[in-house]
Amino acid sequence: MNIIFGTAEVAKLQEKYIVLELDTVTIRSSSPITAYCVVENLPLEEFAKVEVFKKLHTDLMDNYRKRNWHFCIQAIDTLMGFWGKQIDSFYQVLKTRILAYIESEPDTAWTGVIPKG
Repeated sequence: MNIIFGTAEVAKLQEKYIVLELDTVTIRSSSPITAYCVVENLPLEEFAKVEVFKKLHTDLMDNYRKRNWHFCIQAIDTLMGFWGKQIDSFYQVLKTRILAYIESEPDTAWTGVIPKG
């Protein structure tokens, strides 16, 4: 799996690879930039489910921004282990973050963008 930042290459890469949205971040007050992962080595037994799991991943990220925490937890639990386990570390970090948001809801200005640096 490779990580790319920004949308410039996403459309081109999607022609050959599975490209999934990860977090959107700001780095030292920069404009938000979205990170994507490029899944290259998918186990053969997962090919039949790729479209279903791509949609579930997209729905996860949409519902994350909508603060639909319980949908997100269920989606993550389903997605864990798929993609040849290449994205499990992202799912675990996201789940930990969401569990914290369930305990203490982010303020109304929250957009899902993660400040870094």
